[in-house]
Amino acid sequence: MNAGVPADAGVHVNPEVPVDAGVPVNAGMSVNAGMSVNAGVPVNAAAPVRRMPVAGRRDILIESAIVVIARDGLAASTTRAIVAEAGMSLGSFHYAFESRDALLEAVIERVTGDERMAAEATLVTGGTRPQLHTVLLRGIERYIEILEAHPEREQALLELHLWATRRRESVAGATGQYRAYYRSAEHLLQLASVAAAQEITVPLAEAARLLVVVLDGITTTWLADRDGAAARRSAALAAAALAALAAAPSNSA
Repeated sequence: MNAGVPADAGVHVNPEVPVDAGVPVNAGMSVNAGMSVNAGVPVNAAAPVRRMPVAGRRDILIESAIVVIARDGLAASTTRAIVAEAGMSLGSFHYAFESRDALLEAVIERVTGDERMAAEATLVTGGTRPQLHTVLLRGIERYIEILEAHPEREQALLELHLWATRRRESVAGATGQYRAYYRSAEHLLQLASVAAAQEITVPLAEAARLLVVVLDGITTTWLADRDGAAARRSAALAAAALAALAAAPSNSA
């Protein structure tokens, strides 16, 4: 207790319940930060969060935002709801993000970035050079595997897009969200083209848009029927259609 402030005889502190620093126990009496109500019981239960690096807080908040958006919808995904899911205080949020919009931008970057890296991993091959159709099919099938394992991530992105479309405003706007998708798809098509030594003969931006259209269709239909076999059949047809936009394989190594 504070030096010189007598404990009120009528006030009992439960030793099992931590008391936050600065929160009055009763009128005129508070507990100092860093002190314990009794031996071995920390005053501020949020102390470990305060010591967590900013990058760690950001990761937890991003994943918590994905969960809340997918479960409750974007309208209900307030900053308070997200920090509650993360087990953090509202004050901790502002050490990691300037605003809710900044967090939602990070959600888009996280999900699309993870998907891009997973698809890129399928391009690592050894031995015989694969055909473009095979490379593209591997990438799309890997995306389906991620969709099946973590549907809440795609549901969160879909929520973000639909909300932005309805309001004509968003974190980066619906158009900005899809620009990120197009950039990612274009990058993957470039890598696939190099891996197969087959040049895509239409403008790469147009092929990238087609790939995004395909993945959007696979995503929404799978979320509706959860039919993985049908999704993979669609993937095979889409890979064949995209590969048909490329020239014959180059004989150069």
